[in-house]
Amino acid sequence: MIAGVSRVEDLANGVEALGPAVGAKTVFYVDGNAGNDSNSGVGGWENSFKTLTVALAASNADIASNKYGWAARNVIYARGDTFTEDLDLLAQKTDVIGVGSYDANPRPGLVGNHEPTGTSCTGTRFFNFFFRGAHTAGADIFTLDTYSTGIQFIGCKFSAHAAIIATGAIIGVSTSDLQILGCEFTGGFSDATIELSTDQRALRIVGNYIESGGQGIDLKSTTTDGATIEEEHMLIQGNTIYAATECIMDSSGLALVVDNRCVSKQASGLNGVGVIDAEENLALNNFIAASDRTNMPWPAVQAVT
Repeated sequence: MIAGVSRVEDLANGVEALGPAVGAKTVFYVDGNAGNDSNSGVGGWENSFKTLTVALAASNADIASNKYGWAARNVIYARGDTFTEDLDLLAQKTDVIGVGSYDANPRPGLVGNHEPTGTSCTGTRFFNFFFRGAHTAGADIFTLDTYSTGIQFIGCKFSAHAAIIATGAIIGVSTSDLQILGCEFTGGFSDATIELSTDQRALRIVGNYIESGGQGIDLKSTTTDGATIEEEHMLIQGNTIYAATECIMDSSGLALVVDNRCVSKQASGLNGVGVIDAEENLALNNFIAASDRTNMPWPAVQAVT
């Protein structure tokens, strides 16, 4: 940074060579306390929007506005206590980065039930956000479909706690390239915390802590991958899961299940079914515990022949 010459936007254009904002076309700012949706949203916090809804719509339009955005990514920096919004539109090729903190939480909060549909907004990435369902609505926090492919949640927290417990955290149908990385899911979600079906090619659920009042991760029998290209297989790896029923339920039998630590409140059943139910030939180095098991490897260790 050069005093009097460089701007905050310069950080998004190459100075922070490893940061998520590299190559950004436009940087938007959102301040839930001091912002105003009549502002421009660009140029610094003093021009910040007040709501994520307005910022996401602005970024989505900006990316598509000319050739400078077609291969770029935009950035939205958001700070505030708790935003209360139901997002029905995400923003293509945009990183939404939570900064600052509220109370004891080192990230901004977003309360609502989000169901972005009707407009293709591929490639949104959320960093460092605290998501919670609407206090009196229950239901799922994020419901995603084919309009929201390539979505990533990185270093975020999802909480089921509210007057009416959230049903699930992330529900996805045909959300290829979905990535859930290093996130925390807490509370007794009344159904599966993460529930996915249909096209889930290149799915990555890696390095998360997951609690559930139902199943931790549920891949329906209708779930498909892109196995004709190897990197499009689905991967569930390195998660710690504490669930009332199955920690991992892969009814498709297509996911790689590797290095997970799973604790279920129910009995494990034959060969660990009841804690992990997945294709054993695609799994290795998992450990499970349940009401009738302690520290059991899954799949069972087999002799090399």
